[in-house]
Amino acid sequence: MDSTTIFIVSALIVVLCGVSFILNTALNRNDAAGKLWSLSFIAGIAVAFGYGVAIIGSSNWWGLVVGNVGLVVLSGAFWSGSRVYNSRESLLWTVGAAAAVVAIWTLITAPGGDEWGASGVTWAAMAVFGGFGGSEALRGRLGRNINGRILGMSLWIVAIYTSARVVALVVLGHDDPNFSRFFGTGSVSIVNMSLIVLGSIAISILRAEKLGNNAVGDFTDGIHSAAGVMTSGAFVQAATDHIERADRWQLGLAVIGADIDNLPEINTAFGRAAGDAAIARFAQTLRNSAPVMALIGHPAAGSFLILVNVSSATEARSITERIQTALVDEPVTDSYRIRLTASFAIADTFDHGYELGVLTSAVTEAIRTLKRGGGNDIAVVSEAV
Repeated sequence: MDSTTIFIVSALIVVLCGVSFILNTALNRNDAAGKLWSLSFIAGIAVAFGYGVAIIGSSNWWGLVVGNVGLVVLSGAFWSGSRVYNSRESLLWTVGAAAAVVAIWTLITAPGGDEWGASGVTWAAMAVFGGFGGSEALRGRLGRNINGRILGMSLWIVAIYTSARVVALVVLGHDDPNFSRFFGTGSVSIVNMSLIVLGSIAISILRAEKLGNNAVGDFTDGIHSAAGVMTSGAFVQAATDHIERADRWQLGLAVIGADIDNLPEINTAFGRAAGDAAIARFAQTLRNSAPVMALIGHPAAGSFLILVNVSSATEARSITERIQTALVDEPVTDSYRIRLTASFAIADTFDHGYELGVLTSAVTEAIRTLKRGGGNDIAVVSEAV
């Protein structure tokens, strides 16, 4: 098939996948992540329409504006939705800013007949958001889910392929036969077809799982998660107040981060019920082992944050070691006989000051490093990041 035919087939697949996902989002009770991912599919449909119009004739240069802006929004909204799924700020405004730059660039070059003039900046923005999205899908709640990792792999392929396309455009030029062979419309359409199908299946399953609330960390009961400790929002509000008052009196506080090791493997090997039991058991261990007046938050399914009053870094480590010891004393349940391990990190106000965001970022990054090394250890973050 010629390039135009392949493009039409690719556009049809994008439209079909997009309409299916968007209808499911509109007709079912949806969350913010689902809305942003729907925005990606809407942008994908706009790309198909815009470039389809531009192919008809050079006088339809405005189609390039629609297509180029759509590509940026498509990639950026996947990243933004992934951030929201991981309970982080969407940062959608950055996608809008990048789309505005691409729109202006295309408006400057396209009316004069230069249909490739804005391609470089468009693809560069798409590659950047693809890389951000791939990284986001491999961390936090998405990173614990096999479909999240599939989404991350798809976005990383987009980032790498699109980056190579930018380099080829700059080095070879769009008229070079090698550029047309590997990065022309036909080749790009085939890559897009593969990734759109893969990505749409992954995020459809992710959204279904989230809407089904089939993880303990997703249920809430007032200010508490179903595991019996504070939800992320309640913890942030209470911890911020405690830290502000401690700052006034210069009292010592420490944030202890705790993340269950191998939770995805437990879910895979023993089923979701075992994973939920592990989370509930872990939360109960924290409640029984942490100081009575400590705040315990539940930001994600297998992740917890503890704010405790301490007089020194040594005391904070002692509390963490007590929790770690209690964790292995009993199995998750008599049925599963699973003994949990976890990765812990400590950041205190003596080294990091009285900012909750700084403290939580320090322990989150330290836990991520620990888990890459096998987990089941305690890291003390002694220097501000």
